[in-house]
Amino acid sequence: MITEAASQTAASQAGANQQRRSNADSATAAADFESFLMLLTAQMRNQDPLSPIDSTQFVEQLASFSTVEQQIQTNSLLEGMVAGMTASDLSNASQWVGRVVETASPSSFFSGEPLYYRVPDGAAGSPLEAVIYDSNGEVVNRIGLEPGQIEFSWDGMTGAGEAAAEGEYVVEISFTRNGETVEKRSPNALSVVTEARIIDSDAKLILSSGFVVDPEDIRAVHVMPEASAGEAEGEAEETPESEALPGQA
Repeated sequence: MITEAASQTAASQAGANQQRRSNADSATAAADFESFLMLLTAQMRNQDPLSPIDSTQFVEQLASFSTVEQQIQTNSLLEGMVAGMTASDLSNASQWVGRVVETASPSSFFSGEPLYYRVPDGAAGSPLEAVIYDSNGEVVNRIGLEPGQIEFSWDGMTGAGEAAAEGEYVVEISFTRNGETVEKRSPNALSVVTEARIIDSDAKLILSSGFVVDPEDIRAVHVMPEASAGEAEGEAEETPESEALPGQA
């Protein structure tokens, strides 16, 4: 789990690493320039006096080396900017750790603990049931839903009353209107953010469901559901327009 102190340490470490790389690049550029001057001087000393090297060639060589040196310095500055932004993103992402969040999730990983879901908004009808499928597309269980119900949970039991195996499962909600199924949609998953991590230079959130998401994928923040309640009773915390979610300021 990445804490605020750990994220600050990571930021400091990133800055230190970048400074070392920048110093190394500068030292390399300086050494290469000295070598270039030595070679240029040797070339001038040993040139054929009857056919001296055109002075424009020296100018071109100096200009070429100057361009390379500037590119090295520019790359060092860009790397420093990226490192600074990455450390800042990690610090912001760490504010999500420990919070229950809602994300779009067509599938979930069952590891023995109950899984919690929220019925998506904007459906064409009323929710009838949630069907749990395994990785082979076989129906594992069906959970009946009441009209107007917005949250539900799956305790990991199959329709036969046996414990389901650990693995990835797909949940699909059927919506009905006037007794007919009019739409099927995936629910949103309620998961706890367990860790913030830098992956491929971007800050990512690791969820208790085992999935990795961007902070921008968070749709709502919830109160932790009671495990003994049989279904999630958390109410989504609406984000005021004047108050941005962590990491989205």
